[in-house]
Amino acid sequence: MKMIELKQIERMYKNNGQHAEQIARFTLTGEIARADNKPFWIGGDIGDIQIKSAKATICKGNDIESHLKADGANRYGYVTKDFSRMFLMTKVEYLEFSRKFSYETKDSNGKNGGNIKMKFKFESREMIEYLESKH
Repeated sequence: MKMIELKQIERMYKNNGQHAEQIARFTLTGEIARADNKPFWIGGDIGDIQIKSAKATICKGNDIESHLKADGANRYGYVTKDFSRMFLMTKVEYLEFSRKFSYETKDSNGKNGGNIKMKFKFESREMIEYLESKH
């Protein structure tokens, strides 16, 4: 696992996940671009990196192993809630992190059909200590 200090930019999004993706992209590429929102099986948000943050959806259903096999990304970046750091992980590291800090919940009943999904928990001191201990 690698820790990257993120470069700050003016916020364009209310949504934390989209802002996390944008600030990670700027840090890694120098480019300010809109969040892509492409399907996970096509590739990462930034090259081969899938960007996640607190409360992000990890996968639909609860079979994260199958999800990762189909995922077009090879690496995963967790952006801290203060947008100051990103912890870059391999699939194996991300799987371990996801198992430790996720929970099952349901999508909304409306357009999402009320199906099961896995999400990251709120960012906690325990989560940050875990990430810091691994880099």
